[in-house]
Amino acid sequence: MQIVEALIEALWQRGVRRVYGVPGDYVLGLFARLEASPLEVICTAGEEGAGFAADAHARLNGLGVVVVTYGVGALKLLNPVAGAYAERSPVLVISGAPGVRESDSHALLHHRIRADDTQRRFFQEVTAATAVLESARTAGAELLQVLAAMQRDSRPGYLEIPRDCLEREIPWPLTLAPPAPAPLVIPESVRQQGERWLAWLRGHRRPLVLAGVEVARFALQETLRQVLEREGWPLATSLSGKTLLSERHPLVLGVYEGAMGRPDVRAQVEASDGLLVLGMPLNDLDTGLFTMQVAPGAALVVDMEQGLRWGEERDENLDPLTLLGIWAAAGAEEATASAPLALQQGQPKEQEQGLDGNGSRDGGLPAPFQPGADLSIRVTRLMEAINASLPPEAIVLADPGDALFAAADLCLQEASHFLSSTYWASLGFALPGAVGAWGACPERGPVVLIGDGALLMCASELATLARYAIPALVIVLDNSGYGTERPMLDGPFNDVAAVDHSSLATSMGLVHSERISTEEALWAALQRWQGVRPGPVLLSVEIRAGDCSPALQRLTEALAERVRPRSGT
Repeated sequence: MQIVEALIEALWQRGVRRVYGVPGDYVLGLFARLEASPLEVICTAGEEGAGFAADAHARLNGLGVVVVTYGVGALKLLNPVAGAYAERSPVLVISGAPGVRESDSHALLHHRIRADDTQRRFFQEVTAATAVLESARTAGAELLQVLAAMQRDSRPGYLEIPRDCLEREIPWPLTLAPPAPAPLVIPESVRQQGERWLAWLRGHRRPLVLAGVEVARFALQETLRQVLEREGWPLATSLSGKTLLSERHPLVLGVYEGAMGRPDVRAQVEASDGLLVLGMPLNDLDTGLFTMQVAPGAALVVDMEQGLRWGEERDENLDPLTLLGIWAAAGAEEATASAPLALQQGQPKEQEQGLDGNGSRDGGLPAPFQPGADLSIRVTRLMEAINASLPPEAIVLADPGDALFAAADLCLQEASHFLSSTYWASLGFALPGAVGAWGACPERGPVVLIGDGALLMCASELATLARYAIPALVIVLDNSGYGTERPMLDGPFNDVAAVDHSSLATSMGLVHSERISTEEALWAALQRWQGVRPGPVLLSVEIRAGDCSPALQRLTEALAERVRPRSGT
């Protein structure tokens, strides 16, 4: 078996059906072999877009793959791959490279900087494992080691293949299928400690679980749901953990974001006397710039990086995977008997749920949207209209900025997914991410929420949507600049070039695009989108001057104190 054949078969065995990339001379041979394989190759407009597409694919299907050329192609991936590392998304980077023989003969080959291993050393900082597949003797083992490390850590991996090594024959048989999941074997001492903490949480009057992105990355949603329903504990999620469970489940409170989040959710979370913070690294954006206020001793923090922490107590053996495994196996005899029956059984809410003018929700199904005649569009009203239009199986991708902060209050069902660069916070994620979301779930039409500034960073990927007839709905929040930054510290640097988004989209091949300036026009466009979807559609929504979401108002008030220059300095 050749090295390239082993690579393709290993990907296929792990459920990969589409890969993303941009060709270049050092990787043309690999592209040709991929095109001849059962895998579909999605060629994006640029390498950064390919990286974000692979990231979104990985978040939905467990493994995303991006293929690029050496140097100028691979180094453009550092931003999306760094984001995937920060947010635990298993993206496999496959980079072509100069051939071994030509490297030995010529030091000054194009796209190369410094030493042969410079590019690999860059990626060692943002991946779980790296390898150069240049030896037929070791290539099979190195390939499997990288894939295993990615699965273990839920983080990116890197493979580099010199172009003259693709067809080198591996001299012995390989088992390329992933190993069967090993049963979770928990030592008795660890189990006892886990049960001790279960008793601890059960013993509080106001227990609550605050769950984050690691629950999704390690596929713990169903186990968490079973424990919550058995115990009757309410759940809030971090912004990066949005849609861990259906947001219409009776136990789900909504998204917690510290001072920038909904006041009702914040009040319930911070009033808890027994708070399990599960799989939620305590970064600044998920905690509302560290405005999380919990009574000393009330929070039990459990994540994959450090295990369990409570006050001065530490237990690195109790990570979310192990702790939930213990709790799921524990008996329900001591579960809170006073939990309402509907909550214990996990029955759906019956009351209606929608967003009010303050961005809060009142539980249940989306309220009908009633457009006002000739009214300009506010961010909260835009989200209400979107909320009333989304299908049950929606995939929503929100770009950092007010598109993300406003979308936090959308009420999504369990079949839905919410994707964003919430911690790495890289603008330009959502639009190319829609390519990967469609690649992972081609039966669904992704919905993209993106600001006008972010659109300019990735607008070329509109052509990718059109090329593959991806039925995406792209909604541009046009507030004439970097609206997130204006309330912090404004100036002409926050302006962006005025662009006719509709004409731009048409020139890129989208099936429909239009400028939206009133609620009536917005609602009519959303109703049309709910019908036949032959390809991508763009709506450029003019946001009322100076308007932003309540979450952004709260965030920027806190950030402004950090970024405004002090007088006299």
